[in-house]
Order: sequence, then structure tokens, then C-alpha cells
Amino acid sequence: MKYFTATLLLAATALAAPSVSEKREACTFGNYQCSKDNKGIQVCDITGNWVNVGDCPKGTSCENLPQNGYELPFCTNTPKVAARNGRGPSPGDKCQTPGQYQCFGAYAIQVCDTQNVLQKVGDCPQRSHCEYINGIPFCVASV
Repeated sequence: MKYFTATLLLAATALAAPSVSEKREACTFGNYQCSKDNKGIQVCDITGNWVNVGDCPKGTSCENLPQNGYELPFCTNTPKVAARNGRGPSPGDKCQTPGQYQCFGAYAIQVCDTQNVLQKVGDCPQRSHCEYINGIPFCVASV
């Protein structure tokens, strides 16, 4: 009888264990990452499994960006390519996301202010141009 109980217990354990296809990638508690589809951010829980923290807002995607010497996931705005004259929205135009920086043409940067109006931050120095790096506009050297 005790062998039968042990065999039954072993069979129940094998059935309860997740299959190889169901197993999740193990992680270290407290680490963060972008979801596989880059539409949200995940955190490693106390049991060593990735769990969804939340989805990124509409019009954004998750990207790993440098922060204090580490790469951390952030929901960043997807740069929109321009309509008129290749420049896109201009200073004084309405904008959706206060604090969002974007290229203004090829040679300047602008930001959406707290009143949802684009404000020119400044021109790029000579022999440089505005380019997105990890979804953030920077003035970079023209080669």
C-alpha cells in the first residue's frame, strides 16, 4: 500500500508540473524588462516569474534606456514623421504629451509644454543635426 501511495503521489506531481512549453524564463526578483512585444513593462516577482506591471500608453512602446548606469525599460513616444515640408509640427502648434521632446526639422529640437503647445528648445550647433536615439531627439555630429 505504501508503494502504491508513493507511486500515486509521484504521478500527481508529474501531472501538476508545467510542461516545458509552459515554463517561463526565470528571473531575479526586482528586475524589470520590456514585454516581448514591447507594449508593456514587466517585473520579476518574488517567485522568480515575470509579471506585467502595465501596458504602455497608446502611441508609445517600451524601450530599454540608460539610467544611472543601468538599462531600464521606459514607455517612450514613437517619433512621428512629418507632414508639411518634412518638418512636422512647428513651435506654437498643439501637442498631446507635455514633456515630450522631438526634432523640429533636421536642425532643432522642440518640446511640448504644460499647456500642450510646442516650444522650440534650440537649434543644433553647426555641423550637427537632430536625430532620434532610443526615441529621444539629440543633436549629433553630421558626418
